[in-house]
Amino acid sequence: MDKLFLKAETQHFIIDYNEEDKDCIDDVASILESSYNRITMNFKQKLDDKLIVEIHANLKELHLALGFPDAPDWIRGGLGFGKIIIASPLNPPPGSGYSNVVNTAVHEFIHIILSKINNNIPRWLDDGVASFEAKDNNEVWIKNTIKQGIIENEIPLFNDLDTGDDFETFFKRNGYQYSYSIIEFVVKEFGYEKLLHFIKHPSNFKVAFGLTENQLRDKWVDYLRDKYR
Repeated sequence: MDKLFLKAETQHFIIDYNEEDKDCIDDVASILESSYNRITMNFKQKLDDKLIVEIHANLKELHLALGFPDAPDWIRGGLGFGKIIIASPLNPPPGSGYSNVVNTAVHEFIHIILSKINNNIPRWLDDGVASFEAKDNNEVWIKNTIKQGIIENEIPLFNDLDTGDDFETFFKRNGYQYSYSIIEFVVKEFGYEKLLHFIKHPSNFKVAFGLTENQLRDKWVDYLRDKYR
């Protein structure tokens, strides 16, 4: 695995990278720092120490750093032991662009924050919050997926999107798009306080939202039909 020789340090983050990626470091540092206060205020959780961010220009090296040498090429990042690992925005994985990868640093940072609140939450909640807050996926991609699901009457159940560690099945089930829209709906309808309560107690729909799981899903589907039709 390649060694990262250069380091950039900000108030809350330490970014390790190589010379070929120096032109993107200011953007990665800026998006992380500019997002820090908003995210830590919304979720009432801060970092204990500066968070390490590794940037890998080569996709094979990225996969090795993540511990998944056979990972699909679309992977933009993930978590190591107490650190963020992302692809280089200057060499984005297939299907991604520069800004997607820059924002992926925020996506992974949010996973760190959520794990400090509750390290055992459904995949759709974890990736839904991270995707919604980071805005690291293409909005048209999200809209088109949901429109197609509405047309075909194939909106998933929440349990369909709880694939645990199986991120490939999550991806194949359009988990990123649908999970994004669930959190978009929850924030708009109920606000961050109730979302935070649910993150702490993810099996208790009734206490967090005053609705059963099925009732919440029905309201979410109505929201999708209204917004994405």
